[in-house]
Formats: sequence, structure tokens, C-alpha cells
Amino acid sequence: MEKENFSPKEILSMTLASGVNKTKLKTRTQFFLGVLAGMYIAMGGAASTIVNSLGKGFNPQITRVLVGLTFTIGIVAVVVGGAELFTGNILMFGARLDKKIKPGSLIINWAKVYLYNFIGALLFACVVYYSNILSDGTKELLVNIFNAKTSQGFFELFVKGIGCNLLVCLSVWLATASKEITAKVFASAFPVAIFVICGFEHCVANMFYLPIAMMISGTFDLAAMFHNLLTVTLGNIAGGMMLITMYYYAYKD
Repeated sequence: MEKENFSPKEILSMTLASGVNKTKLKTRTQFFLGVLAGMYIAMGGAASTIVNSLGKGFNPQITRVLVGLTFTIGIVAVVVGGAELFTGNILMFGARLDKKIKPGSLIINWAKVYLYNFIGALLFACVVYYSNILSDGTKELLVNIFNAKTSQGFFELFVKGIGCNLLVCLSVWLATASKEITAKVFASAFPVAIFVICGFEHCVANMFYLPIAMMISGTFDLAAMFHNLLTVTLGNIAGGMMLITMYYYAYKD
């Protein structure tokens, strides 16, 4: 009888092989998959913000859970549909630990996918903004989100970035264990829902939240945006590297 899932040791082997394969993607393929991933995460950000706005006056605890669950469409689309997400690609560090890829190849992949994710998130931010689907309440909420995200200090944002990508990379890891689509959906969704519920920071999600809030307010504080993005990105890298390093030394022969 065939096993329903892969073992952790098998997941590690598949993750290392995936890391190598990602460095071999054609630029065209990488570009479109990176843009799609940015759009998918932005879709989750837009939908969950609307849910948050609709839940105003309702039970705040239940609303927060619903917001987290709604946001997961992004990671589910990335994992099941296939796309290149910067935060998930931090797992490629395992292939570097295994000396299967060079440091330069790793950094180049991360930089390119980060840029492509940003393009995708900006594209969807424009779709949301110019389609005029946002209520005044949702617009106000997005501006408040911008203020909250950009008013935090380096250390707080950095640690929130670590917490976020521990969960995002766990999401990808668990989805890799699953052979069946329904299992992949549930395995990938719940860790991401938890990071949203906890209030951790995801750099690609912020590539949507921060630009669209500036479009709404008409105040383009790029310094504040990049303070958040740079700090959260560093935290996301640290969190993902932490997770894959632990699994690597736990299961590598």
C-alpha cells in the first residue's frame, strides 16, 4: 500500500532538490511565477482586509480568525498552483548547507524573486485601487495598517519577521509532505493563518499593504515603507534559515 505522505527525511531530500532546481529556472519562467506569487499574496491581503473591515462591530476575536483564514488563499495558490515566493524560497538555504548550490546563485535567486514578487504585489494593488472596490472603512483601515506597520522599531519588526517566516516555511514544508491536493491546502493554510492571527510581519504582504495605503492617502512616505520592508525582509530570511537549518541537521545523513 502506497504511503499517503512523505516522511520528514523525504521532505528534506525533496526540499534540497527543489532548491537546486530553482537556481536553474529560466528567467522568463522565474519572472512570471514570481509576479504571480506577489499577486497571490496581495489577493489574500486585499480579501482579508475587506473581511476585517466588514467585521467592524462584530466579535473581534472571531473577526481576527476569519481574517487569518481568508489571507491563506495566497499561500494555497502559491503551493498548489505553483509560483515563486521569496519567503518560501528561503528554504533554498538548505541546498546551500548541503553545498549543492553556490552562495551567489542563492543570493541572485532571492533578489530576483523578491523584485518579481514586488512587481506582482504592486500590480494587484493597482487593480484593487483603480477598480474602486474599497469602501471608505476599508480605505481607512489600510491607512491605519500603514501607520501601524511603519511606526514600529527595528527590533520589533525584525522579530515579527522571524516569527512569520518560521510559519510560512513550515507551511511549505508541510505542503511538501502531502501527496493529495486537499491535504496540501490544509497543511499550507493553517500555519499562515496563525502568523496573521499572531500579527507577525510578511515582507511580500507588506509590498501590497504599504503601497496601496500610500495611494489611498496620497502621501508617499517611501522612507517609512522601505524601513519596514528592509527590516521585515531580514527577519523573514532569519526565520526561514532557522527552520531549514534545524530540519537539515536533524535529518541529513
